[in-house]
Amino acid sequence: MSKPVWTPTLKQVLKHDTKEVNLISERTGNEYTTEVIPQLKVISTGSVDETQDGKFRYAIVDTNHGLEYEIKVDKKIEVKFGMPLIFTEVRGGATKSGGWYAAKTVTRLENNG
Repeated sequence: MSKPVWTPTLKQVLKHDTKEVNLISERTGNEYTTEVIPQLKVISTGSVDETQDGKFRYAIVDTNHGLEYEIKVDKKIEVKFGMPLIFTEVRGGATKSGGWYAAKTVTRLENNG
């Protein structure tokens, strides 16, 4: 028999399919397994802020699921309001004030049409 789980998964929170990957913790150097969204297509609100740890926090909206949040990445790119972005290997977790989200990379979604 299993116990009830009160912590939602990343898939439940952001409403995108996930897969499990092995990552190395920047803080401890230890390997761990976590779920990530392989590719997340969202819209920029035009805001990028540098964080105290030298990374960049992008304000985004997921118009398909009616969600607005921020994703932290190592790389800075210039963004404009309404610009489509793709984040890779998005991961996240719960905090006292909601949640945190980070990704491996961010790129502009080029319009092929």
